[in-house]
Amino acid sequence: MAQISTVLATHKKNKKGLCPIYLRIADTNSTKYISLKESISPSHWNENKSSVRKSHPRHDELNNLILKKTSYLNSLKTKLKTDGKPYNPSILKRRYNELNSQRKETENVKEANFFDYADKVIESFENQGKLFTYKRYKSTFKKLRAYCDNNLPYSKITVRLLRDYETHLIKEHKNSASTVETNFSAIRAILYKAIDEDLFPQEKNPFFKFSPSPSTNSANKKLSLDEIQRIENLELDRGTVIWNTRNYFLFSFYCAGIRFGDMAKMKNRNIINGRLKYTMSKTGTNKNVKLMPKALEILELYDKTDDPDEYLFPILDTSKKLDDIKVLHNDIASKNALINSYLKKIGKRVETETKISFHMARHSFADLARCNGWSIYDISKALGHKNIKVTERYLKKFDHEGLDSKMDSLFS
Repeated sequence: MAQISTVLATHKKNKKGLCPIYLRIADTNSTKYISLKESISPSHWNENKSSVRKSHPRHDELNNLILKKTSYLNSLKTKLKTDGKPYNPSILKRRYNELNSQRKETENVKEANFFDYADKVIESFENQGKLFTYKRYKSTFKKLRAYCDNNLPYSKITVRLLRDYETHLIKEHKNSASTVETNFSAIRAILYKAIDEDLFPQEKNPFFKFSPSPSTNSANKKLSLDEIQRIENLELDRGTVIWNTRNYFLFSFYCAGIRFGDMAKMKNRNIINGRLKYTMSKTGTNKNVKLMPKALEILELYDKTDDPDEYLFPILDTSKKLDDIKVLHNDIASKNALINSYLKKIGKRVETETKISFHMARHSFADLARCNGWSIYDISKALGHKNIKVTERYLKKFDHEGLDSKMDSLFS
């Protein structure tokens, strides 16, 4: 009768002094061995109990492996015995290897590569004309692909992987905390799409337990009302790039934080009966904003015809073929960089320590609304967010100031 046990092959010690663990199948006629593909130091092996000592850092994991494999072999032996078939060491080892090989093949067929799904989602962004999103996601997954050697089975998407990758982005790519957050935002978004399509189990979602370290300066990415007013009061030469830049930024602020790409594409047709109506490129959300007096004053600075297809502001290069979506995208990107460079100059002129960017008009509007007692629902609607949770994350960076205000009112 074949007996199954576990042994440490001390005669096969490697250069590091580690010995492999084997399953041994023996009867009176022969002995066969099956490698567990694990090696340990002899000092960590309990010969009497055929197990790994507690002094080994992975003793629980290795002992569970030993128990699992010996139980599997014993169940094979019992099955062969019940079926009236021979079960000597050679037969047991051969049957074990056959079933193990079949199991691995089945797992390989089922275990899809997360990158294959991500590619389809990212490609859909390009097909939908969402080129900013397409480029950002493409760049994010290029880095992740390199880190994972172009293969990321769903079972490997764990908290440990995300933590290790965060360290990799910081140490190897020298990414800032805000850039790391942006990368994980894209990864999380596509994983959530996979969950929605039942490609990944919700209960194993690693983002339930993991979130990247928050950016330490995220709370500063807004302007106070005083800083906004200083920008308004700057003496600038009419018609210059910096003058236009100031106007674009303030118009965005007074219209509930228009994104630069949306503003660049706005035309006369978007102004209807004193309201600004447009569809947000990022989310597809329709916005309908009443034009405040200061926004109307900015519009009056620009000569307009009755042509509904005339651009609202002279941002884009109309000599280019802007009906080509890639040409349009590239022109918006270059103009966005130009405007941001001039906003930094404006920041120096008004003597603010905050490095101003165009998107800060959106942040500043949201914070001003929060400080004036707007409900999170109203702020979410004004910003054009698809759901309240997005707005909650948006406002979270300002929470400490809200708490300061509450503390002041409580103890003053």
